[in-house]
Amino acid sequence: MNRLARVLVSAAAFMLAGCGSVPLTSIPRLARIDARTTDLSMLRVAVQLPDALRPRSGGVKLDVVTKVAGEAEARSSFAMLEMSEARERGGLPAAPQGSSTYAYRLSPGDAARFEALRASMVEQGKNGKRGSMGLGVAAKEFCRASIAPQASLPVAIYLMTSETKNFVPVVRDFDLLGDPAMAGGLESIQPCGQ
Repeated sequence: MNRLARVLVSAAAFMLAGCGSVPLTSIPRLARIDARTTDLSMLRVAVQLPDALRPRSGGVKLDVVTKVAGEAEARSSFAMLEMSEARERGGLPAAPQGSSTYAYRLSPGDAARFEALRASMVEQGKNGKRGSMGLGVAAKEFCRASIAPQASLPVAIYLMTSETKNFVPVVRDFDLLGDPAMAGGLESIQPCGQ
């Protein structure tokens, strides 16, 4: 199984279509994460968005890609539940003016499903089958809270695990309007409340 840190670069890719990079200061902390042993009850994801955009309820997922030697790649998606309690959001940097931060954890049922998947991968490794697991955060469903033109739409993504013990930036200050394909896709986002 690959170390989680190696595939964390793809966390932003799932959300931001491959645009952006992990801040250099985050790499040593992310390198300590081990997908085989990390405590899933402590896994947290936070997305900082301009107030013009909001994630829709149920729209943030943890996507997992597994590959066992000699078998087809398998994809699974796990629901992330928004956390509103301040104690669960502790350690997140304050959102800049005009932005909001949304924090998530795995639902208990999906944490159990993920644990079963992880145990299966470890068992296959014990049986001599090489495998890998890649994780990515996917904010798949947004709504538009504002139709006023924006000069930029900066986004940040944070991750916390049992190894990092607090939120580590995975992507920081990525401007959604800076990528023509993404900027064009933003025009089709429905207003919130619809």
